[in-house]
Amino acid sequence: MEKLLYIKHQDIDFKKWDQTILSSQIPFVFAQSFYLNATCPQWNALIIGDYESVFPLTYKTKFGYRYLPQPPFTSQLGVYGKVNLEVEQLFHQYILEHFTLIDLELNTTNQLKSDFISPKNTYTITYSKGYKINQNTKRNISKAKESELVVQQVQENEILSLSQKYLNSFLQVDLHLSKSTIDLMDNLLISASKENYLYTFKVIDKNCNLKALAHFICNGKHALYLKGTNFDKTENSGSMHLVMQHAIEFFANKALFFDFGGGSNSEGLANFYKGFGGEAITYSFLQVNRLPRLIKFIKNKG
Repeated sequence: MEKLLYIKHQDIDFKKWDQTILSSQIPFVFAQSFYLNATCPQWNALIIGDYESVFPLTYKTKFGYRYLPQPPFTSQLGVYGKVNLEVEQLFHQYILEHFTLIDLELNTTNQLKSDFISPKNTYTITYSKGYKINQNTKRNISKAKESELVVQQVQENEILSLSQKYLNSFLQVDLHLSKSTIDLMDNLLISASKENYLYTFKVIDKNCNLKALAHFICNGKHALYLKGTNFDKTENSGSMHLVMQHAIEFFANKALFFDFGGGSNSEGLANFYKGFGGEAITYSFLQVNRLPRLIKFIKNKG
């Protein structure tokens, strides 16, 4: 096997990198250069051969120590391209030797086992297998239609301003995200739009009042529900069910699979995804903390 190479951000061949991601068994948008450039500017890379196997390094420093975090709005990274146990072990050994703190999700094709790895679930629809919407979800969709709610695709030049006006406050108040993290969301929307990968849908009532807003990213193979919310939670109108159904049908001839957007510890969200026929998929979460005891204590207290 060819040796592993460490490549700094400015030296990465993004064209070759993206070709590897898109030809992988799981061509997730998370690992494409446009996505990483937005959510983790100045990321570096590990590669084997001529980009035959690649591993994004979401490098940061914390307490003066080298840190590999999972970037915001990003799920499954790890090894892409040619993946086997030998390749995984090579990458795994490198990051364990060079990083003191690691919180990194590995994609579903990565099968390496270790004491540092625990399972996480996400939900997807593989279009070739079909999917079945349950009765509760159908009732919510019917409720939305009976209330004369409709889904419209947002024009490209309106997406950012609409998102900043309505969705960003939800991210800050309800999800407690920092301004810097929300800024990364804005960057991602801009970056995805430049690639013609961004799709945003809104739900409005008969008086054109906004009821829900949702962003999706699709690279022609992987359709991702990025982020969204409804603004009529007290009404329980079914607006999020309506927009999600619309998106799943919209991407049926534009992607191989639909991704509900990463793991969730929320039973409510899991039931929401399963209601559309989402199938649970397990992937790995790698956590390593070799910080000195005092700094580890400060981190845990913080």
